[in-house]
Amino acid sequence: MLSSVFLCLAVASLASSEFHPVFDGKVRKTADGRYEAYLVPPAAANHASFLELLPSGELLLAWFSGTAEGANNCSIVLARLPAGGDQWSNSSLVSRRPGYSNQNPVLFLDSTGQEVYLFHSQQPASSAESRWRPGSEEDKANIWMLQSFDMGLNWTTPLDVFTTDGSFDRNRIIYSLMGDWIFPIYYAVEEDKDQYSTMMISSDQRTWKPYPIPHSNYLIQPSVIRPHPSQPLLFAFLRDRQAQNIYTTSSTDDGYTWTEPSPTKLPNNNAAIQACVLSNGHVVLVYNPTTGPRVPLRVSLSEDGGLSWLHSRDLETNGTEFSYPSLLQTPDSFIHVSYTYNRQTIKYVKFMESWIMDGQD
Repeated sequence: MLSSVFLCLAVASLASSEFHPVFDGKVRKTADGRYEAYLVPPAAANHASFLELLPSGELLLAWFSGTAEGANNCSIVLARLPAGGDQWSNSSLVSRRPGYSNQNPVLFLDSTGQEVYLFHSQQPASSAESRWRPGSEEDKANIWMLQSFDMGLNWTTPLDVFTTDGSFDRNRIIYSLMGDWIFPIYYAVEEDKDQYSTMMISSDQRTWKPYPIPHSNYLIQPSVIRPHPSQPLLFAFLRDRQAQNIYTTSSTDDGYTWTEPSPTKLPNNNAAIQACVLSNGHVVLVYNPTTGPRVPLRVSLSEDGGLSWLHSRDLETNGTEFSYPSLLQTPDSFIHVSYTYNRQTIKYVKFMESWIMDGQD
């Protein structure tokens, strides 16, 4: 009888210790030394977040939210974290299109520090990403662009900038050494039979010219980095539709020509990845280190420009889905990461580079 009582107490203790995060946008310090917050979800399904830093030190966080991915009400929303603050704002609606599902926001602050751009893909609601109808001039999946002249408080009417059916974005825009924009996008056509990546380059954000990555079929969503600030060498890391490895390609002429992608030793489960160059030249990559489910979510650190990854630590280990990460580093050396948290909300974390090295997985 006594043993039964102890068993019941043990079960009750385990149940009471189960973690239930509060989706209130409050940034809290954790026991392992990082900081985290769970954004207030505007709708039931939330996915594909993207971080951008403003000149004031404020962070912008965009994602898409609706009743489900692909639903008619899937919209781009935006939340804000003041510089030095510990409370994310509730989200505001930025872009919605009747009959369409909006997706994959990409934020970009231009070099003047006066304008913020928002790009996002869209497709007819309740259709597959790679839906394509030969000869169709209606209901295309393409990419919109919006501008803000007041740091994301108000936005212009969307402009359709990539009209080729099946155009999708996901990862960060970077500047060329000449000041042009290098925007990695991909095309999804005919149910996964033809999905490939290209770099769109523009000097005016209206006229874009493609520079394809050769032999990139099944390799999408390139994340582009410049390991050395003043050199034309670029690397891109790609998601593998066949769920085997993260691939990499390089350019020695600032994005105009690219090598044929080759597999790295890092696994990929056909889920999004993102890379970032730190102020000391080290490279950080966030990804799912598996060829299966979208869990765990890992951050890895390279001290040789992305050639090897000797330091890693898991951000999440238990759940149903942690995916589509976005990351950047602020001048105070903190690394900021946002990602999908079980599709329920967007989670935000920040930590120092030493946090990765101190907790080797």
